[in-house]
Amino acid sequence: MTDHLGVETLEIRKPDLIEMWQDFQISTMPDMISAMNLCHVVHALASTPLLARIRNGQNDSANGLFSGMDRAVSEQMLRYLVLRGVLEEWHGSYVLTRKGAMLTSEIALARLGFYVEAYGPVLRKIPDLMRGDAVYGVDVERDGGPLSRHSGTIFAKYYTPVVLAAMHAGNAKQILDLGCGSGRLLLDACLQDPDITGVGLDIAPDAIEFARELAREHGLEERLSFVVADAFDPAGWPDVCKQADLISAVGVLHEHLRDGQDAVVRILDAYATMLRGDRMMLIGEPEPHFDDKENDSDFLLVHMLTAQGLPAARDVWLDIFDRSRLTCRRILTRATAGPRTCFYELVAPR
Repeated sequence: MTDHLGVETLEIRKPDLIEMWQDFQISTMPDMISAMNLCHVVHALASTPLLARIRNGQNDSANGLFSGMDRAVSEQMLRYLVLRGVLEEWHGSYVLTRKGAMLTSEIALARLGFYVEAYGPVLRKIPDLMRGDAVYGVDVERDGGPLSRHSGTIFAKYYTPVVLAAMHAGNAKQILDLGCGSGRLLLDACLQDPDITGVGLDIAPDAIEFARELAREHGLEERLSFVVADAFDPAGWPDVCKQADLISAVGVLHEHLRDGQDAVVRILDAYATMLRGDRMMLIGEPEPHFDDKENDSDFLLVHMLTAQGLPAARDVWLDIFDRSRLTCRRILTRATAGPRTCFYELVAPR
């Protein structure tokens, strides 16, 4: 075959190579590779000033889109995102497509950051962990800072309504949030209800400082306080933690299942000493469904790799509560989609 320039083109067709390429396509590996790369580039876009500038209309080189950036690399990344349908380019200006707006929403980026940023150091070491060349907690660890931030964003959006429902039903006005991370759940609760005050407790000083800064930014420093302490050692809590009407612990207790159910019972018994009068505790725990919906398989994967106790089914938790000094008075669940979490309302026997 000769093209319009008079240069001959010869197409070589070998059935075995065609079959090999078709197998590769059918395997969905191309889609997996594209999804992996898109995850990293979207995370990079959000981690640089580019996403905020594009959102704010500072979206071309003339008004400083690439200020402080390597323009050549950044332009190629934006070109890639145009090809992937995340951005639209028009005469050098970039805007988010509808798909791009959804991919870069607060919740989408938090869930992406949970895996790419917080658990990225662990996921990159899977071969070493499998061979025994690395041990979690010694040679590799998840990144606690991003974990607190991203989990806090997810908790605030999905779980705050459940916490507020429990507080309103029990006429509770002050909340103590154990393992508060960035303090987003408390922040969101206070923004939605002006009568609520709260205390956040976390063992990570960086997370507590970040939470304090968020409270200051939103003018809530008079209603919220944050302390560095061990959520699993009530005896060591400062006095400010002992006045709460409701103690919340979302997504933190299951990690102690790695030490067995008796260890969790002992922690619950320690909490029971704090629940005098009408005080109550709300424990939110992810329910494992062992399917590929809502990233359940991915959530289980990172727990398998990080020596944590795996999330447990509802009947397991109810059995644990029965063995403790606390009584499960009510179970709260969400009717809408989101991380599938069950909330247990606990009280101490009178």
